[in-house]
Amino acid sequence: MARRSVEGRAAASVPRARSSARTKRGAAPVENALAPAPRARFELPATHRGVLAPGERVLALSHVRALLEAPTAPYAEDGPLAVVRAFAAQHPELEHAEDRHANVILRWPGAKRARRAKGPELAYSAHLDHPGFLYAGKRRGVHEATFHGGVPGRYLPGARARFFALSTREAVATARVGTVRKEGDDTVCTLVDVEGEPGPGTFGMWDLTPGAIRGTRLHARVCDDLMGAAAILSTLEWCVRARHEAPLVGVFTRAEETGFVGCLGLLRERALGKRVAVVGLECSPRRATAKVGLGPVVRVGDKQSVFVPWITERLYAAAVALHGTNPAFVFQRALMDGGSCESTAYNAYGVEAGALCLALGNYHNCGPKDRIAPEFVDWNDHESLIALMLAVARGWEAPHEGKILDRLNRIWNGEYNRLAASARRLRAGAVSRRTKSTRRAP
Repeated sequence: MARRSVEGRAAASVPRARSSARTKRGAAPVENALAPAPRARFELPATHRGVLAPGERVLALSHVRALLEAPTAPYAEDGPLAVVRAFAAQHPELEHAEDRHANVILRWPGAKRARRAKGPELAYSAHLDHPGFLYAGKRRGVHEATFHGGVPGRYLPGARARFFALSTREAVATARVGTVRKEGDDTVCTLVDVEGEPGPGTFGMWDLTPGAIRGTRLHARVCDDLMGAAAILSTLEWCVRARHEAPLVGVFTRAEETGFVGCLGLLRERALGKRVAVVGLECSPRRATAKVGLGPVVRVGDKQSVFVPWITERLYAAAVALHGTNPAFVFQRALMDGGSCESTAYNAYGVEAGALCLALGNYHNCGPKDRIAPEFVDWNDHESLIALMLAVARGWEAPHEGKILDRLNRIWNGEYNRLAASARRLRAGAVSRRTKSTRRAP
């Protein structure tokens, strides 16, 4: 009851929406009359680990910038989808497919098309959405929007949002979140201090910088998971330029933030086929065992499941080998249990999956003191993630050495004689005790 009365008072005091696109009588509407968005700054850090060549670094930045400047929200991934489709059009060597849920699959067929892979093809997967708003219209003269994605309700009131048209991805309005209430499974927000004209098909994001690199950190309204998608584009571009021999698949899914919904559609249709092993890419909340700036993370699991061991072993082995050839490359290995990722869904549907991720600050824009803030990752971690993805792709079809099994067998061979001798002694002692017990029996 108390919550309803507070929300009612807040709703009653909502100011009328104000349009900033005022014009003189008979004049054409003024375009882009909104307050400018927070500034972006996409410049490569001067200091880096040297894990990518200069040209690869520039390409990595171009893919990140293209995706981060494209607004997105669950069920409104039109912007990043357009970037991925444009990339596919620029690289006709890639096979481009989309399922009926508008998930995109880009496949590099391999320079040796006739050769059949010995095992499953390698696929990298990332999602294109991020928690955000879908405009819901007016109720009693008050603008409302539904919020989709995992952000605690206490962060929402007072936070500023920027709304975009689906057709053009241009900003059409800004607003502040007023009250927040639940209607069934939906989180409904009233919008106050509205500038511009939100309308049907409008979606919103937090009014934060698309991206700003300061030092080696990248701060952005979205890191999770457009950084993973950008890493896939960089890896696919390397396949094309290097004429990589083996096939490689890039998967771009939708509506992950509402429960892997796009990925579930992909899996239910079996759009990937059977001969694929997936490495899910994510930005995952930093942990005590996985920190921002200490390299990409070989993710052994999430808060729901542990991933396929043989894939994790391959990722770890590739990371160890890469560090051996370039000590500047550093990485981490951890259970990232701050959230769940699509690798859990892939495994549940019988598609074997492991994962790599970037340690993420301000997960889902949840900053200090319950305030909305840019997410952040370390740019050098991102470059190292790409370097690791390339290393995994290079060695994917090599015979699997089974280093863990080899090490266990070496231990067995070295310690077997001691085990056998002690076992004979223990068995003999047991027989002796049983014999003595039998003799004493009446």
